[in-house]
Amino acid sequence: MIMNGVDTLSYLNISTATVVPYTAIATPAAPTLSANNVGGTGYKVTYRLTENSTVGETAASNSLSVDVDTDRDFWNPPSNGGTDSVVLTLPAAASGVISRNIYMGTVAGYEFLIASGIDKNTTTFTDDGSLVQDNTRLFPTVDSTKGPVVTRGAMISGRAYLVGDADTPYNFWWGGDPGFETDFSPANGGGNQLVNSGGKELPNFVGLHRDGKGNSSIKIMCEGTNGKGKRFTVTPDSVTYGTQLITFYDVQEDEGEDGTESPDAVIHYNNSMWYPSRDGIKTTGSLPQLQNVLTTRRVSNTIQKDMSSLNLSAMGGAVGLGFEGRLYFALPVNASSNNEIWVLDLDRKGAWMKPWNIAADWMWLYNDNSGNTHFMIMKSNVLYDLTYSSLTTDDGHAFITNGQSGEIYFSDDKRMWVNLLQVIIVLLRPQGVINFSVTGKTEDSALQTLGDPSNFTSDTNQTPAGWSEVTNNYVGWGQNQWSQVTIVPTTTNSATQEVIIEVDEEVQWAAYNWSSNTAGVDYNISDVIYEFVEVGIKDLS
Repeated sequence: MIMNGVDTLSYLNISTATVVPYTAIATPAAPTLSANNVGGTGYKVTYRLTENSTVGETAASNSLSVDVDTDRDFWNPPSNGGTDSVVLTLPAAASGVISRNIYMGTVAGYEFLIASGIDKNTTTFTDDGSLVQDNTRLFPTVDSTKGPVVTRGAMISGRAYLVGDADTPYNFWWGGDPGFETDFSPANGGGNQLVNSGGKELPNFVGLHRDGKGNSSIKIMCEGTNGKGKRFTVTPDSVTYGTQLITFYDVQEDEGEDGTESPDAVIHYNNSMWYPSRDGIKTTGSLPQLQNVLTTRRVSNTIQKDMSSLNLSAMGGAVGLGFEGRLYFALPVNASSNNEIWVLDLDRKGAWMKPWNIAADWMWLYNDNSGNTHFMIMKSNVLYDLTYSSLTTDDGHAFITNGQSGEIYFSDDKRMWVNLLQVIIVLLRPQGVINFSVTGKTEDSALQTLGDPSNFTSDTNQTPAGWSEVTNNYVGWGQNQWSQVTIVPTTTNSATQEVIIEVDEEVQWAAYNWSSNTAGVDYNISDVIYEFVEVGIKDLS
């Protein structure tokens, strides 16, 4: 499905590589009266005709009014031995029509559906009073055969669900039964329904999650004008009126008012939903002590000041992705479009990493023919691959990596002074050139460099070998199956490397910093050890 919020719906036929647009059908003429077998006056029955395409339904025709002498609920149909009925003549179906619907009312302007999926070649329709009105389906006043102008959708259980209808913003749409997936007409199991009709919160996201009982369900999220939103749980349901089965979707509002202005940044990961909202980045899921009770909490408390730097008017373009234990949010930071990627590391107790200065209009995962997964981004219609195969290089150019610890004190009240002997930084399988320095507060200065900065350089003659690595013709773990004969590396890097910075200064606090500005750099900081001797509390006044 092709959804851009501007053009009416179309879809790509993958087998033929052609785009198939939906074609609008003109509003049909009203049915005409063929026979009135009730007769008389005192009561009126009105009828309207609509025609179905593979995507929707025309606006209803003008109404045909028929005078009768008996309330329709008390007609005696031929099936009971009576003669009461009204026979309508239907106009010829237009090109592209697949079926037709009849709406009936006893009050003009309130015609509800009584028959759907009528054969397009049928020229007459008989109403004998036995057909029950579907009071959830008032006659349509707008045409949907041209396709809705929607913005987003999801494929759930083999059926397409769409939201963000520019013409009828409260509508959500669903595709037809198997074999009719691109058919959004009621004739083949498709249709549309209102969500939060008349409210100020408009549907902008649909996806699969679960309800409070743990059952899989469709979730619709809404954007609100005041920054708040709403969530709705949608489940299929049906009701029987007489012998007529009417199917529909039961829409229930979730507790709370947490929606999102960034529907493309909603991430479903580890059985929870993660999404930006006006007052922070939220997650909706179950707590360990409250199984099957959905709770919503804010996960951006530690970076809440940074949330104020987001351009709210551009949050509709934010994008999210979950991959290998991390959540990535491409966000507009004091900008009119996405210019940074914020990373939430779930594998490290939900720590926020330093933002990446990468502009991304879109992010997605791609599997190549070898089965390898690639983290892809798109910017200005150019595709980029974020890969470890080219360490700290961007299209052949080296880029900077850096970070710092913040002030580290030596007592809870932050008053203890120590003689800091040295700082030991433990690296995991480092490669390239990495620069380290230590700063702190001394008696002479509130902030000064401690000791001599240290530059770590890996041994280029040694070859790291580990899971899934192939370097310099050495095959690492994962390239061959267990017990297979393969090349065994003759030299390898040590698993850890220590960088020692001699300090020997009396300090109240100390911080460590690291950076790199050359290509081919890779490292993890495993541990940082401060070796010191306590001096005591000093009065510097």
